[in-house]
Amino acid sequence: MKITTQIIKDLNPCEDRLDNFMEHYPDFDGDHEDFLLLDKITHNDKIWVILRLMERIDIEVFAIDCVVSASAAAAASAAAYAYAYVYDASTAYAAYAAAASAAEKERQLDAICYLINKSELNEN
Repeated sequence: MKITTQIIKDLNPCEDRLDNFMEHYPDFDGDHEDFLLLDKITHNDKIWVILRLMERIDIEVFAIDCVVSASAAAAASAAAYAYAYVYDASTAYAAYAAAASAAEKERQLDAICYLINKSELNEN
């Protein structure tokens, strides 16, 4: 999936997000994988752009994947919270939550790349 500065402008993002993108990547021209590797763009902004460019069926699959993953993460988080409560280990729980969140964000980007690459293969 090709992504350029003009494509992002055409999506009409909010002004502060577009300003941030233009400050750091005014001449961006790459594919979805290049875009997802940009380090001056937030995870949420990357997801916002990519979901507006993906095929509807892939967005639906991604949404279902997120629901399943969130359910599993909630169960693990509840267990970690209970353990932290019993052992007064709030710092350990906070570290677990931060690591789980970072891992989930990385997994989301991997899932998006998989769905886009699969769709592009099916088109050829």
